[in-house]
Amino acid sequence: MEPEPFRDAGILIVDDERSMVRLQEELLAHAGYTNLRSTSDSREVLGLCAAFQPDLILLDLRMPNLDGIEVLRRLKPQRAEAYLPVLVLTADVSRESKRAALEAGASDFVIKPFEQIELLLRVRNLLEMRFLHQDLRRQNEDLELRIQERTRQLLEAEKLATMGNLLAGVAHELNSPLSVILGQVGLFAPSGVDPNARTRIKDIGEAADRCVRIVRSFLTMARRHPPERGHVSLNHLLRDAVELLAFELRIANIEVGFDLAKDLPLVWADAHQLKQVVVNLVTNARQAVQDAAPPRRLTLRTRPDAQGQKVRIEVADSGPGIPREIRARIFEPFFTTKPEGEGTGLGLALARGIVESHGGEIDVEGAPGEGARFVIDLPVGAPPAPADEPDDLDAAPPVPGKTILVVDDEPAVASLLAEALSRDGYKVDLAANGAIALRMLGTRDYDLIVSDSGMPVLNGPELYCEVERREPRLTRRFVFVTGDILNARTLAFLARTGAPQLEKPFTVESVKRVVRRALLAQ
Repeated sequence: MEPEPFRDAGILIVDDERSMVRLQEELLAHAGYTNLRSTSDSREVLGLCAAFQPDLILLDLRMPNLDGIEVLRRLKPQRAEAYLPVLVLTADVSRESKRAALEAGASDFVIKPFEQIELLLRVRNLLEMRFLHQDLRRQNEDLELRIQERTRQLLEAEKLATMGNLLAGVAHELNSPLSVILGQVGLFAPSGVDPNARTRIKDIGEAADRCVRIVRSFLTMARRHPPERGHVSLNHLLRDAVELLAFELRIANIEVGFDLAKDLPLVWADAHQLKQVVVNLVTNARQAVQDAAPPRRLTLRTRPDAQGQKVRIEVADSGPGIPREIRARIFEPFFTTKPEGEGTGLGLALARGIVESHGGEIDVEGAPGEGARFVIDLPVGAPPAPADEPDDLDAAPPVPGKTILVVDDEPAVASLLAEALSRDGYKVDLAANGAIALRMLGTRDYDLIVSDSGMPVLNGPELYCEVERREPRLTRRFVFVTGDILNARTLAFLARTGAPQLEKPFTVESVKRVVRRALLAQ
């Protein structure tokens, strides 16, 4: 008896003599083969192959209507797609017949009259080749799919890296002007300006703060900045996000429904970043349903998990849905289905980056024609343990009379730092780069050096190394102003020194706090 999978192999017997067909059927059935078909009319072979899908054909060579050679020729297109062995049974042992059969595609020969054992062995060998070929083909297909998936992942990773550098570069260029804006607002705030001017200053400060949050969202997408977290009510966040888009939703005649869990736990997250995610999803949903037939619906839902460890946000719409063939690509950077000029393809990629930076996952569900449902799962999380570092330094007053050297190649930033520190009673000198700072350090003693990390001529790390070589004690009085977020070497250097850092964009209060701590910690 033949073992599996040979017993279930499909075998098609083609012979114009019915007695020979019955003989082969009985022989194969006795050997354990159970899936047999046969015909005495060679013209039926193509149809039987299409319907039966055999694993092996036993083919007589000399037949009326269509001989075995012609059958082989007509089978050739089908056999080209997959390995289908054909065992030729013939009483013609001439060299010409064998050559013609081989040229037409015969896999093997058995000479009539045949020995039963020989026939069964050849049948088994050809079936084994058939199944090995199928296994190899499946493995190749699986390998091809894995290669395609890996290629897609690599391309996506490359796109993410490109986008990360792009976003980080934009953020880097915005950091200094935002520092100036925030700093000038901080310097104006305590001054005795009239109420109208004070209101305008407050508006400028709030707008600048919003820009800072957007920049930090870019950096989070680029994996260059940790989110600023706190306890967040997702129910309130969803309502606030929809409120921002209330006018657009109303004029598009979109019904908005909320299905919010009352017992939803607070999550430890960056509220501004998560609101960006929801606003993006709601905006996409509005664009998806605005051309759909009424009723146009948008539903926002929240649910906790049974263990209280995660929460789920769902944003569902009644639009056309997302085709299956692009569903796996919608979170790729720069992928968009919108017309040119109407979308960058960054929205969902940014949303995924924010969600993943919070330890969560985002996915899309729904069949085409049934709307789209974006699902976000977020861990509830917990605030980090309080640092051991005492807080009394933050509350300590300034240390007037101390001398500070500010080193920065951007005059607006340098002037801002000088004015902010001078108002606290410090004596401040300015240097446009590290080389000038070294000359000034040779002529005067300073209690603190505040230096930008990225400058021409001699940058911050190079200045630090020179100070370390010439006067090591001054390295304990060094504060870096960091905006060089793209330079991995600079970041590694700053981490190695352990020197205090003032990250752009900064406020006047953050400048005073870092300087005060650096002076009191000496």
